[in-house]
Amino acid sequence: MMFVGRADLLALVDRLTDVSGAYSGETRPVLVIEGCGGSGRTAVLERAVDAWQGRTPTVLVRPRLLDDDGASPVRPVLAAIMLGLSLSAPGYSVAFPRVVLAQIAISLQTGGLDPRKSLEQLNKALNTYNSRSELLGFVRGLANVAGALVNIPVPEPVADDIAKVIVDRLHLSRWMTRRTWSKEALAWFGHQGQQRALKPEEVLLGLNTQARSKNAAIRRDVDDLLVNALLADLRHSLAHAGGRPANVLVLLDDGDMAAAMSFTGSLLRVRKALAASPGNPDSKVPDPLTLVTTSAGALATALSGDRARSAHEAGEISGWWLRKPLPDLETADLVEWARNFPGWSRNFADGPEELGATAVARAAHKLTHGHPESTAFVLGRLHDEPNLVGDLDELLRAEEPEGPVERRLLAAFVRGLDASKHVDDTLLEALITLSAARNRVEATALAPLLPAPVGFDSDLFTSATLWSPAGPGAEPSLHPLARYLGMRALASRGEEETALWRTVFESLRSKVAPENRASRLYYQRMLGESDAVAAELADLLPELPAEEWLALFDAVVAMPDPRARDVEQIRRAGWPGTRHGHVVRLLGVIPAHDKDPCVTEWSVRKKLRSHAAHSFQQLTEHLQGQDPLPFIWRAQRYGGRRDELS
Repeated sequence: MMFVGRADLLALVDRLTDVSGAYSGETRPVLVIEGCGGSGRTAVLERAVDAWQGRTPTVLVRPRLLDDDGASPVRPVLAAIMLGLSLSAPGYSVAFPRVVLAQIAISLQTGGLDPRKSLEQLNKALNTYNSRSELLGFVRGLANVAGALVNIPVPEPVADDIAKVIVDRLHLSRWMTRRTWSKEALAWFGHQGQQRALKPEEVLLGLNTQARSKNAAIRRDVDDLLVNALLADLRHSLAHAGGRPANVLVLLDDGDMAAAMSFTGSLLRVRKALAASPGNPDSKVPDPLTLVTTSAGALATALSGDRARSAHEAGEISGWWLRKPLPDLETADLVEWARNFPGWSRNFADGPEELGATAVARAAHKLTHGHPESTAFVLGRLHDEPNLVGDLDELLRAEEPEGPVERRLLAAFVRGLDASKHVDDTLLEALITLSAARNRVEATALAPLLPAPVGFDSDLFTSATLWSPAGPGAEPSLHPLARYLGMRALASRGEEETALWRTVFESLRSKVAPENRASRLYYQRMLGESDAVAAELADLLPELPAEEWLALFDAVVAMPDPRARDVEQIRRAGWPGTRHGHVVRLLGVIPAHDKDPCVTEWSVRKKLRSHAAHSFQQLTEHLQGQDPLPFIWRAQRYGGRRDELS
């Protein structure tokens, strides 16, 4: 389910990996797949593993499984990449002498030794690890450190197998002789593919010291050297693999974690440095690596100094890295998924309309807006309990061990803000408060109401995947599912819910600019002042062009009031058939019918549509010279149509 509708993204990964396509002879840009919590970022990587494993060296690395603070001298992400790419694939034989040499140097304990003694210890270690059994033990240790990050389980027997593959390739490819490491592999540390003139042993000793540094700049230099060594190993391993169909493929999940971000940043810096040295041999041969990583938006911020091109742009994709936002699923995607489940052919809510896959998919999409994780959960629950299609409110309020379903679905958005996938309850409560705001700019008015230490620098404000524009030129707003669930939680939060609701919306209204009529009327309506809102809109009806008035009305009813549950209260029965009375009725009927996904019972929706059609038609008599067609079309939209849960 998490991959329905994502075929275009998998095709993009294929394009970046296949060497015979548009990127033949070029260095591939890093692909950054962005999405909010529950958007299915990991599912895309897992599908790519299924597609490419066995066809080319492929590894999926999950830094979230790291059990350290990121300060380890051993770079487990890089070690995990080496381990995973060492697994067999037809036509490929990848050896990593430079990476292994670097890891041997880093592992030495030279603290307190003078330079001469340190050099002696390094040479002794290099001679010791010429022994196959000693080297096996060393590489097995790397597997134990980094193996848990790889997309295969690495128990002791598998760690042994991987270690044997790595060591055997070092010997069989003649990277090692009987007593010394290959001069070519060792000499590389002197020039590093960039025409440097350094002593290799001194570079390795410096690497040993620098790898333990807490200085960010020094650690970055170490990361760059290790990544450069990895690329050199790949480039030289595959230099004579004639006719190879694909690059090696590294899929790096949890790309916002420090360890993952370090690897991605280093890869980009190394590629740029090599490209800036056109006289070097390594700059003439693009490295055979495709990197795909995932992010909730933080990675793009960290890489903002580099030019990124959106994968949405027309023409060829170019640049060092590109961003691919994960779109929400479309209704058609949900229909395709729902049709996999037989048995949805009973009457819908005891009305005359069939409860088929299309009706169920529309109901689910109206609730989730295509948010993948929530959609999968909702469709699964509706398959098990189809009667809930007529009562999605009951589905959301159903209790689970971790609380109501609606809180579980909302928590996915908070989980996505944390690279380690932890749900911070403080952030969750803050998100509930922020859900009342129409957009991120207006949400700043709520900062004083947020629980400490949440502030403007929190991911709740800065995340580009949690907040996104609804259209060109629009201010970023919360994902509509997060906003709806948050407002439901706000409406039922604690014993003083009424006072809290009023405090939040009064704070928002107080900061609205005087000329922003739409926001002011929207917040006024949420404060329960619909009659006053209707009076102002009714007075504007003969003054504004019909399209402009309807656009204002649509903005005022953009979200349902989760406190309005009684149908008689919603339709405001008893109001006279005046201009004011019809607007009052529409302010209750339209957000309930069009915007509240929990209003699904057939007879209720039919009644609301009837009221909407009548009131829009009646308002044409009060336009005083304005074009009535937009109101007539609105009336026709609701009158006499088959319900499509739209």
